[in-house]
Amino acid sequence: MTTHSADDSSAARWSGKALFAVVVWGASFVATRMALETFTPYGLTATRLVVSGAAMLALARFSGRAIVPRGDRRVCVVLGAIGAVHLFIQAHGLMHTSAVRTGWIIGFIPVTIALGARVFLKQRLSSAAWLGVAIATGGITLIMLQQVREFVNASFGDMLQLSSCLTWTAHTLISAGPVRRNGPLTVTAFVTALSAVLMAPMAIFGGPLLAGAVTPRAVGALLFLGVICGGVAYYCWYAALTEHGAARTGSYLYLEPFVTWAVARRALQETVSVRTILGGCLILLGVYTIARARQRLAERAGED
Repeated sequence: MTTHSADDSSAARWSGKALFAVVVWGASFVATRMALETFTPYGLTATRLVVSGAAMLALARFSGRAIVPRGDRRVCVVLGAIGAVHLFIQAHGLMHTSAVRTGWIIGFIPVTIALGARVFLKQRLSSAAWLGVAIATGGITLIMLQQVREFVNASFGDMLQLSSCLTWTAHTLISAGPVRRNGPLTVTAFVTALSAVLMAPMAIFGGPLLAGAVTPRAVGALLFLGVICGGVAYYCWYAALTEHGAARTGSYLYLEPFVTWAVARRALQETVSVRTILGGCLILLGVYTIARARQRLAERAGED
């Protein structure tokens, strides 16, 4: 009985870490909107990456992780460039669309990853998985066709966020090998530091770093993005992955758009239409359908 109780306590603790990471990442889109009150997209992305890189390297050193070996460093440079572009696209997109819509659109990433794995890795998708793709695509179309009075160029912002799904898909597929060989924390720390270095010239020559007066709210949002989102949340996520594996830990990601919705409503007074909620739920339903279909394929492959 004592052993069983200890296991339950441990499971609850690790699940709490996964939940913490998802809550932080859900709030990150709201924090980005706040930081953009002071920083330009170039300035925010570069500064955030510097802070995140320092936090991740500190975590990697604290955990006793070695630096990425020479054979994987060229790939990591590519990943660093993709990561910098990915964050810049999201920051630029959030100047034109809401945090809530961004949260739902980013929820489409598992669909683009499944399609990318099908095209580039020749991974099979069952008919049920294709149904999930269709459902999620219908959901994101519903969101992106919804007009937003507060944002004149919401469609442009939505397209930028959708394109960030593609950059993160490329990042995920390319990083699979280095992560498998070196561990996720080591690779993420190294890649984030490289992203900061690669983003510096873009920030210097891309225009001014500041868009307005420096405020405590914007600086606090920046530190939240750099230290909490880019450091502590990653550590908690990897701890949960180690304990429970990708499938169980990944199920917490379904909560992320709802976190964004709740935080944006309170912090930014963003409103959301019934149509947007319906579209978001269709995205989650499609993602869930794809995940279940891929799991069944894996189980059948294991039986064979």
